[in-house]
Amino acid sequence: MSLNPSPLVSIVAPCHNEAGLIDAFMARLLPLCAALSRFRFEIVFVDDGSSDATEAVIARLCAEHAHVKGVALSRNFGHQRAITAGLDFCAGDYVIVMDADLQDPPELIPNMLGKLEEGYDVVHAVRADRTVDSFCKRATAKLFYAFMRRWVLPDLVENAADFKGFNRRVLDALRRYPERVQFLRGLFATLGFRQTTLPFVRASRVAGESKYHVRNVLRFARDAIMSNTALPLRAGLYCGLLLIVAAFGYAACAGALAASGVVIENPLLHVVIALGGALFGTTFVLLGIIGEYLKCLMLEVKQRPLYIVRATYNLPADADRNVSRDPGHW
Repeated sequence: MSLNPSPLVSIVAPCHNEAGLIDAFMARLLPLCAALSRFRFEIVFVDDGSSDATEAVIARLCAEHAHVKGVALSRNFGHQRAITAGLDFCAGDYVIVMDADLQDPPELIPNMLGKLEEGYDVVHAVRADRTVDSFCKRATAKLFYAFMRRWVLPDLVENAADFKGFNRRVLDALRRYPERVQFLRGLFATLGFRQTTLPFVRASRVAGESKYHVRNVLRFARDAIMSNTALPLRAGLYCGLLLIVAAFGYAACAGALAASGVVIENPLLHVVIALGGALFGTTFVLLGIIGEYLKCLMLEVKQRPLYIVRATYNLPADADRNVSRDPGHW
C-alpha cells in the first residue's frame, strides 16, 4: 500500500439543460483521465435546476462510474452558484472548473495540471480567439474587461472565463468568501497566489444554445461591478459637479454676450431649465444605482443559502455540511 496516494483531481462541471451533451463530454474526458495515471479523478456534475433529462443522465453516469458524483439543485440558482455548489462538494487536491457543453476543451486539462505541478496555484484558460462569438458579444466583452481592469479589478485576467484549474489552498480560500452576490472571476483576482494563463481556442457549441442571453449577461455584468466597487455611486457626484460647472460656464457666456450687446431673452431661465433637467435625470439615474446596491445589501443581510440541494448521487446526503462559509469558522 502506497504511503503517498496519487493526488486527487476534482473536475467540477455545472450543467443546465445539457442532457444531449454530457455523454459526449464524458467520451472525451474519460480517456484523458485514464491516460493521466499519476492522478486520481472525481467528476462532480451539478445540475442547476434543468428542465430536461440532465439529472437522469447524471444519475445514470453515477451508477456506471464510482468516481462520478452528482449534485441536483432544487431550482435554477445560476451558473456562479452552481459552480460554488460543485466546489463545496469536491474533495480534490487540484480542482478543474469547466462547462460540460464541450466549448471548454477537456484536452487542456493535462497542461493545466502540469502548470499546477510546476508550482502555480491558479491556471486560467484564456480565449486566444473569440471568432465563434458574435460581433456584439466580442465588442461588449472588450468594453467590460477594459472597464473592469481600469476601474474595478486591475488583476482581472482578460478573456478568462470560469474554465480554470487551482490547488487545494485556493479552494480553501474561496470557501472563506460568504457573499451572496457572486462574481467568481473577481474573487480569483483578489486572492493573490501564483497565477498563470493558458491560451486556447473556444469551440462552437456542439448542440443546444448558450444560457447567457442578453438579460443574463447584463445581470452578470451588474453583479461583477457592484460586488467589487462603489464607482457607479461616485458617478452621480461627478455628474453633479460637471453640471454645476457647465451651468456656471453657460451663465458666464450668457453674461459675456449680454455685455457685448447681444440681446438674450431671459438668459437665467435658459440656465435654470437646462440645469434642472440635467439634475433631475442625474438624480433618477443615481437613485436607480442606489437601489441596485440596496438590493445587493439586502441579499447579503438576509444570509439565505447560496443554493439548496435536492438530491445527491455517489455522495453522502449531508456532504455539504462539512463546508462552512461563515468566516468565523476559519
